[in-house]
Amino acid sequence: MANLDQKTILIDNAFEEIKNICINLQKDTDASNLEVKNILKLIMNEWEEKKEQKTGFGFRLN
Repeated sequence: MANLDQKTILIDNAFEEIKNICINLQKDTDASNLEVKNILKLIMNEWEEKKEQKTGFGFRLN
């Protein structure tokens, strides 16, 4: 992605979407903040493993 502004906008949008998903998860399941944080940590660990394998989640890795 050549345009740094586009990348920043996409990252900001992704953050907002993830935040909304977490809020909705808490509303729907009464999950605690700690439970949501643990889920996010699991996702990040999975992301790092996939990144190391160079497969990603369908995303191009730089």
